[in-house]
Amino acid sequence: MPNQFNRFLVCFLDVLGFEFRFNKLGLGGMLEKYLELIHIVDQRNEATDRWFGSLNFTEGAYWTSEGNAFISARLYGAYGSDSILLFAHADFPENRYPEALNSSVEERQKWGEDPAQGWRYHTVPCDAFLDLCNEVICHSIEIGLPLRGALSIGEAVLHLDERVFLGQPLIDTARLEHAQQCIGASFASPFMTQVVPKRYQLSFSDHFKKDVPSLFSGSILDWPRHWRKTRTHGLLDALRDMNVDPKFDDYYKKTEAIALASQEVMQLYETPEETYITKVYPQYASPLLELPLRLVRSEPIQGNTEELNTQNQGDR
Repeated sequence: MPNQFNRFLVCFLDVLGFEFRFNKLGLGGMLEKYLELIHIVDQRNEATDRWFGSLNFTEGAYWTSEGNAFISARLYGAYGSDSILLFAHADFPENRYPEALNSSVEERQKWGEDPAQGWRYHTVPCDAFLDLCNEVICHSIEIGLPLRGALSIGEAVLHLDERVFLGQPLIDTARLEHAQQCIGASFASPFMTQVVPKRYQLSFSDHFKKDVPSLFSGSILDWPRHWRKTRTHGLLDALRDMNVDPKFDDYYKKTEAIALASQEVMQLYETPEETYITKVYPQYASPLLELPLRLVRSEPIQGNTEELNTQNQGDR
């Protein structure tokens, strides 16, 4: 049997002005900042484990109290030289190898048509992954290590333990990243073969060094929207404070243009109809949809007032 490879969501990010910053900060200073960015990945996984690990939540989709779906999925990060790699499985366990080893593509496509359980055989909603990418880009500005990158999806071999990172998504993102002249990340065309909520997209194409690459989807990640939601200090002020090297002046000017373009659409795409998993993704819209439901009561268990009493209510 030929090798079977899993699909991944990939965001490849390169440090803008790496040599300048390395000479300024030194090896120890650069390492400290890299670890701080990768720690964002660890924090999000730890938060998921802390809140849901004790409830036996596995990777998948779950009902929330407001009738939306919560997606539990693992996030990953790695760094080397002047680059940071963020990635996540594009498929739920049932639709990836080795679990899917004995099922054909046709069988899995057929299972994906089931209105109740078919969501297991569709691409994992990308919201959590894009939230991670947004936060890493925003925090990179705060710590003086601005990032430029791209996002794609596809089959790859991404092994943290073995330090093996291979696949077409890495080639796509490296090519697209290098063509840009800004802080932020562009969507490669393959990434848009899945559902991408509109609040993560910003139609913008004036951030390239020369011609617009054929690999570009037409949209960039709207990370300035995330900045406005999560920060109180102004983004334009932060960018202007960092613009100290004339060699990168065009990069910062184009990034300012991205921030202003994002501000023009800041009121759009924020209603429940445009943010709920069950509204945005067709595989979660069926009235026959079955997702696990676990209720949590804020009642102390005898002998431990810090714990929460949990009940598994099965499928809804």
